[in-house]
Amino acid sequence: MKHTLFATAALALLLAGCNRQAESEATAADTATPVAQAPTQAPIPPDAVADPTAGTDAIAVIDHGSPAGDGVAFDTKAFAGTFGTEGTSLAIDADGRYTLTVRAESADADLTSSGTWTVEADGRELLLDPEGKSEPDRRFEIVSNDRLRAVEGGQLLDRN
Repeated sequence: MKHTLFATAALALLLAGCNRQAESEATAADTATPVAQAPTQAPIPPDAVADPTAGTDAIAVIDHGSPAGDGVAFDTKAFAGTFGTEGTSLAIDADGRYTLTVRAESADADLTSSGTWTVEADGRELLLDPEGKSEPDRRFEIVSNDRLRAVEGGQLLDRN
């Protein structure tokens, strides 16, 4: 039993001595002057930043990580309301629904369309997607929070 205890103690001392030697070699390697350093990356030229498609066969760059417009999220509650002009009324709901009513003088009737609305990625256009798929989508330029302009026809709708 004494021999086993002595062998175990000797083995522990031997291993402890090996660890100290490895630690001192690592410290010496850390303080040594490096022989060769990795080359630093050249700065990106300003014209490459202005044209992110340079050097690629890409035709467009789309940033899906940034919010629309000037970096501020579009406030649907503040934008919701009724816009109109003589013979046309567009009700925008904060939940993404809309109702467009146009007076058709030839039929002496009001034509109503409803569906969903979204703001295009650039934050400058409103897209109306009607429930009736036989009806065309409509686009309005967001001139201001109180004014829309129909992309086709240029009709102005002001907040009521």
